[in-house]
Amino acid sequence: MPSVLRSRPRYLRNVLFGFMAMAVGVLAVLSAEVRHEMRLFQEEPVDNVHWNLTQLELDLVLLLSAAELALERDEPPLDELRKRFDLFYSRTDLVRQGAMFERLDLEMIIRPLIARLDGFLQRATPLIDGSDASLRAALPALVEDVQTLRMDLRSLSIRTVEQYATQADLRRAELARLLRQVAATSAALLILLVALLGSVLYLNRQAERKTAEVLRVSSRLQATVATALDGVIVAGLDGRVLDFNQAAERIFGFSRDEAIGQGLDRLIIPARHVAAHEAGMARMRDTGKKKVVDAGRIQITAKRKSGEEFPVEMSITSNSGPDGMIFIAFLRDISEPVANERALLAARDKALAAEQAKTNFLAVMSHEMRTPLNGVIAAIEIVGRKAVDPSQAKFVRLAQSSAKLLLRHVNDVLDISKVEAGHLALSDSPFELAPMLASLTDVLRPVAAQKATEIELDIGPDLPPVRGDSFRLGQIVQNLLSNAVKFTDGGKVVLKAVLHPQGGGMALLDLSVTDSGIGIAPEDLERVFEDFVMLDPSYGRTDAGTGLGLAISRRLAEAMGGQIGAESEIGKGSRFWLRLPMRTADPAAPAPAESARTTAKPGADGPFLDLLVVEDNATNRTVMEEMLRLLGHRSTLAVDGREGVTKARVHRYDAILMDISMPVMDGMTATGLIRAEGLSKDSRIIAVTAHTMPEELERFRGAGMDDCLTKPMTIRDLARTLAAISAPPSPPPPAASPQPADAVLDALRIEDLRQALGADGIRRTVAQFLRDTTATMDRLRSTASSPAEARALCHELAGAAAMVGAAHLHRHFAGLEAQLRNGDAKALAAAQADTDRLWADAAAALGALTKA
Repeated sequence: MPSVLRSRPRYLRNVLFGFMAMAVGVLAVLSAEVRHEMRLFQEEPVDNVHWNLTQLELDLVLLLSAAELALERDEPPLDELRKRFDLFYSRTDLVRQGAMFERLDLEMIIRPLIARLDGFLQRATPLIDGSDASLRAALPALVEDVQTLRMDLRSLSIRTVEQYATQADLRRAELARLLRQVAATSAALLILLVALLGSVLYLNRQAERKTAEVLRVSSRLQATVATALDGVIVAGLDGRVLDFNQAAERIFGFSRDEAIGQGLDRLIIPARHVAAHEAGMARMRDTGKKKVVDAGRIQITAKRKSGEEFPVEMSITSNSGPDGMIFIAFLRDISEPVANERALLAARDKALAAEQAKTNFLAVMSHEMRTPLNGVIAAIEIVGRKAVDPSQAKFVRLAQSSAKLLLRHVNDVLDISKVEAGHLALSDSPFELAPMLASLTDVLRPVAAQKATEIELDIGPDLPPVRGDSFRLGQIVQNLLSNAVKFTDGGKVVLKAVLHPQGGGMALLDLSVTDSGIGIAPEDLERVFEDFVMLDPSYGRTDAGTGLGLAISRRLAEAMGGQIGAESEIGKGSRFWLRLPMRTADPAAPAPAESARTTAKPGADGPFLDLLVVEDNATNRTVMEEMLRLLGHRSTLAVDGREGVTKARVHRYDAILMDISMPVMDGMTATGLIRAEGLSKDSRIIAVTAHTMPEELERFRGAGMDDCLTKPMTIRDLARTLAAISAPPSPPPPAASPQPADAVLDALRIEDLRQALGADGIRRTVAQFLRDTTATMDRLRSTASSPAEARALCHELAGAAAMVGAAHLHRHFAGLEAQLRNGDAKALAAAQADTDRLWADAAAALGALTKA
């Protein structure tokens, strides 16, 4: 049989070669005819004829245009016309020769045109070569000749195209016929060749295919099973092993010979699972239902030859074999991964337990430390009020600063433990953003000024009220501002806030703190938000801290549903941003904003009321600031009405203490501007003045002021007036005993100052009063002082004297002010001696007071 298979292809191959030679001959003859026809197409000059006729017509058109242009002008230049005629004349030589037209059988068509061209040239050439005058005279006739010739030329072009198209159609038909013959012959030969070739291949490979297929499948299956990394076990429907690869030998400890023919229940299945295995096999034999077959990867317990049980991951599939259904199981020993997973879970549980223990420890310790620490701070405060010796006061202030810093660190640790333990409770109350942010920047301005750094607040006056936890928001912003000031020397810190409406009563707060400080390296931008991380690359740890501020800020931001991040460049500064979703509040009655400095009762750690003091006299400002501090209120100072208006517009104050007579802008004008617009337009405004006439007090109220404090005011008067803002009024204090009318100093006022300022404070205040008053009296004695200026100076002196308790001097200057207001221009000169005497008495009494 093999010899027959070998001889038959040889005979058929010879026959095939004969047919191929015949096909080549036929195709050669047909190809020659095709090439002949193609050459005729290529040699036909039709394209040249078209081009020459087109160019001839173009030259004629240009000649016609030149003639018509010359005809329209009175004295036209004729050079262009002659040039166009010469070009046309040269082009006609190609047409008059006629050779190309003969080859295309167009001689009969072109002959009449050549005759008309010759006639035109004979008539036009003498005119072109003649004088300009004769040419101008003949222009109309020349134009008419050219137009007629153009029509003839266009007719010739059309007839040429038609004639060529007819001839081309005939040649294309002939060429198509030849090509069809070639195609038909080629197709017939190709079909015959394919048939013969197919027969040879079929007879030659039929036997080889069967053998190769069997060998290939067998070899592939053996290689797959033998080299598989997973164990492969093939079993029949009776549960006996048909194949057992090398990986299965390593996993289970049985050799292939030992495993072949054995039942799976005795070989690899633990005794406690044999019953379930046999039930499953019986179900498949009886019903054909498969529970684990083709069900993907499953995890079971298997048994080694030694009897050791271990976890395996298994996948089973089924197939039909010669002897019925077979099952192929792929198994993987997962003892090590399972052990690793268990160890990892145990380690995780230990770590969580340790973290929880740490959190509980920190919470307990922080709480237990705060109780004695608050006692220490309170005791230091009491000692500080009674300290008289300057050195004692210095150490008391140092102890207060250290104790408060320690309390802040303890609070930081407590906040961390609260967040991690899930015990952080967030409040939800309405507040206004603008005043809260303004108060945060105001607190840090003195610290920034010591480093020659400017703090700028970039917010609009139209931020709507929102709902949320203002204390925690303030805590985040205070941390960001404190860090910016800490690492910025002689630069700028900008706090910017924008509120983007989101619809549905929600808004997105986009807040950023940008500084021009030392910057942060890119690899440290995420580390700064980790616990106890402190980066200080250039200042040598001159600033204290626990490294918890930013970590707490991130936890608080995430607890409120927001995000916090940083951008920075070394040497150029940093930008920390906070994006926080917030609910908008009813603008009708927003609650006063709380900042990170908690509102407290008088005497506690934190302001009770947020107050603006507008006073031009430095002594009065110092005294009022100290009084408010003693009462537990927070105060912001402004040196004139204009500065007071500016501050009141961007920050909401609980009340404004407004002096009346001030340079730049008086108190009544400032009150009107504050009432017109700004965040403090609805705040209480309290006049602080030495004017006591009823009509003047009524005029103050008419300007928009709510109440009035008369200089000299006592700390009791101030406390009573402010108590009406924050709480129901308390019973008035017992009346003090009257003072002698000629007393140089007001004893009650001096006692108030002693309680408010202490011995050190009185000395500083009196020294400042003496300096300021000496300078003001020098201006008052100047002859250049106008009556209006003199009246203002007397008012300023009366107010300052009242504030320090110089009662006699206060009454004297108040009387002089009244006389000048009534037009008595000589009052000042007449009272000069009394002024000097009373000033000397007051200065001596105040000097003695500071030495007591």
